[in-house]
Amino acid sequence: MTAPAVGAGPSHPDLARVASPSVARMAGADRYATSVAASRAAFPSGSSPSVVYLVSGTSPWHSLSATPAAVHEGGGVLLTRADALPAVVSAELRRLRPGRVVLVGSTSVLSTAVARQAKSIVPEVTRVGGEGRYQTAQALVRHAFRTPVAHAWVATGRVWTDGVAAGSAAASAREPLLTVDGSATALPAAPLDLLADLGVTSVTLVGGTSAVSAGIERQLTGFLGAGQVTRATGGDRYAVARRVADLTHPNPAPGTSYVATGRDFVNALAGGFLAGRTKRPLYYTLPYCVPATVRVRLAGSATTRVTLLGGEGSVRSLVGTLETCRSITSPSSEWVLANKHNPLRPKSYVPAGLVAPDVSNPGGGRLRKPAAAALARMFSAARKDGAGRMQVASPYRSYSTQYSVYWNRVRTHGRAYADRWIARPGYSEHQTGLSLDIAPVGSSSCGAHNCIGGTPQGNWLKRNAWRYGFVLRYEPGYTSVTGYNSEPWHYRYVGTALAKAYHAGSWHSLEQFLGEPAAPTY
Repeated sequence: MTAPAVGAGPSHPDLARVASPSVARMAGADRYATSVAASRAAFPSGSSPSVVYLVSGTSPWHSLSATPAAVHEGGGVLLTRADALPAVVSAELRRLRPGRVVLVGSTSVLSTAVARQAKSIVPEVTRVGGEGRYQTAQALVRHAFRTPVAHAWVATGRVWTDGVAAGSAAASAREPLLTVDGSATALPAAPLDLLADLGVTSVTLVGGTSAVSAGIERQLTGFLGAGQVTRATGGDRYAVARRVADLTHPNPAPGTSYVATGRDFVNALAGGFLAGRTKRPLYYTLPYCVPATVRVRLAGSATTRVTLLGGEGSVRSLVGTLETCRSITSPSSEWVLANKHNPLRPKSYVPAGLVAPDVSNPGGGRLRKPAAAALARMFSAARKDGAGRMQVASPYRSYSTQYSVYWNRVRTHGRAYADRWIARPGYSEHQTGLSLDIAPVGSSSCGAHNCIGGTPQGNWLKRNAWRYGFVLRYEPGYTSVTGYNSEPWHYRYVGTALAKAYHAGSWHSLEQFLGEPAAPTY
């Protein structure tokens, strides 16, 4: 898993005092339309920027320094394809009618076809680029910053999260961002000459020493003087971006905070421009929850509106509720993801607090307390709605029970068949105490769990289980993602907050909702 437990550490004292900012979403049909949405917000009808910077929508590396350069010039930023201007971007250029266009990067980044199309809309088109990403960054700074500046930002050109956060912050301060090879022990002469030419007297390095080396920090300290080099760092990308925002906005007035996923650059780059232009902070989040260090800021009095950058596929609606992250690897977490790629650790895990739910439960099986209580409420609601009665068919299974179930199926049907229907021991959701198989009671056409799908009870569950914190774990058509055949009887408790967002976003697998890889095989 890519980010198993971000924000799952000790709680922060401010977390209990959660504000209720309004929530907006800035999104388009694709990354290019999202950048247009940011442009429209920056330049509403009747306003026109002096310049628009066109940057690659497929690679961030040449674009990181473009945001502060464009904002410093009073301009805008639009993402484009490398081989042609998307229609939505062409339309936005016509609406904006800028005085000129700057293409960021060499022809290997943005083709001559893009230049020709831009020139057909805006007669003055300039290309600013260099042999590589670092030379392009230097060229952008020299192009846009032609008067002295006292402070500059320095970030690695190899980690987009640091670069985009730094670019938005630099734009807010109307200062330049210089991207460098942070793994080097020292900077070459060219960036040092650039800092000298600009009259820079202090810099902020973004990221830890693994991002911008201690050698570069020592070199810049010697170049600029003691106390003139600061570092914005943190335990992960989310904490680094928050630190960058804190340095840029130490005492922000109440207003909007922009939030982008920390897993993909496109919406962060598009929205980071708007955040920088309006001098508001940019934060990163997981796709489905807010790291605790970030939630402190979003829940504070300085944030009256949270703008989610990108669609539901980038940032889930759950983020807008400021839901704190929980571990998706700890078997004790209600959000744990157990599948063919992610066994329980340890495989012999036994959950605490198992109880027999107060429902029809012929085998006396158990669930964890929150799941058991929610199940009782769900079964009661189904009866009141006239859907009929239900009972527990198979809830918690120990490692040894799962071992027997799996190997019995292997003996009778073969391993390939068993792996499509039964989890191997140590990989089963049943072992978490959060999942169960449900059977209808009193149905004339179905007397077992495996035929519940077409019954009134099964149909009611599909419509309403989310209200009680359950999701249908293995839906038809998603075997290539979950690794298992459709099981309309298998429901997983994840808690009401996640289940509500899962339903609202029309998700079909926990893997997809959590932004984790498909797990079709072991």
